[in-house]
Amino acid sequence: MAAPTTSSSTLPPSAPTPRGIPTSDVELWRPALPSPMELALGLAAGASGRVSAPLIAQPLAMAFGRMMGAERPPPHPVEEAVAGAGDPGWFGPDSATWRVHSDHSLLVSGFASFALQALHPRALAGVVEHSAFDGDFMGRTQRTGEYVLTVSFGTSDQAERATALLPRIHDRVVGVAPDGRPYSANEPELLDFVHVAQFVATAAAHRRFGAHPLSDADLDRYIAENARVGAAVGVLDPPRTWAEAMAALDRHRPDLAIGEQAREGLRYLAEPPFLPSAARPLWRALHAGAMASLPPFARRLMGIERTNPVDLALCRAIIRNLGALLPPPMIAIEARRRVAA
Repeated sequence: MAAPTTSSSTLPPSAPTPRGIPTSDVELWRPALPSPMELALGLAAGASGRVSAPLIAQPLAMAFGRMMGAERPPPHPVEEAVAGAGDPGWFGPDSATWRVHSDHSLLVSGFASFALQALHPRALAGVVEHSAFDGDFMGRTQRTGEYVLTVSFGTSDQAERATALLPRIHDRVVGVAPDGRPYSANEPELLDFVHVAQFVATAAAHRRFGAHPLSDADLDRYIAENARVGAAVGVLDPPRTWAEAMAALDRHRPDLAIGEQAREGLRYLAEPPFLPSAARPLWRALHAGAMASLPPFARRLMGIERTNPVDLALCRAIIRNLGALLPPPMIAIEARRRVAA
């Protein structure tokens, strides 16, 4: 099996140092773009999805709608008219955020974000000890997705309320990690790591599996736009360029490790017990795509040296097939109607 194509380098000595991190320690990784095989299979799957959509779109919408926020009924016309007509929210239709968060590659980015965040023992302890992770995996995934979509596509007021609520929820997430160190979900360092991990993984998954992959300039735009989200939930100095995001991850690397909780969480992500046997090949492909969306240092820490290129091509085919079969998240559709009103 061939290793996935990635591009990584270190910043040249003459480059400015992001956030004061020594340039020799910064791994300026750029997520891989889809290979020719992935592009070809994705195009074929998208075409097949458009042909078969009239027959199978409704059952698929029931299966995936809750995850993507696509099953909500459209609002009543009067409600839509008064719910911030003309308000683009925090981002708007020309933003990289709307482009990324309306794409079905979010199915992969959610797994990738969790996998990357799981490498921080104290961040993971808060998840394991304060949520029914193994008993309500899909419910937790849905709630996280709803929060991201509300902040991305909601009105300005909705985004402000959602981000203001999160620190209050985090106030209860305190404890002691298995290694004896205390944690608090509102601790600045943990907030910083979780924020950076989420948006790096999401950008990487879109660049590999999105309909219109992000360019290098788009990566900067996406990180810069979502600095507003980080600041709103308490991140002290969120990155505003891709290089700054890489520098932030580099700064956290000494704190990352694979402990027992991480092993269990990653094992659960790879082979969730609730999954029917017939769905396991598709899940395996999505999981392979998520792992390929992680920075090289994270894959090395997990012991993932190679990813099957066939699984990656199948992952893109699944995502692009769903993109042809299913509409974008309903809240994204509502947001475009609202802006046009």
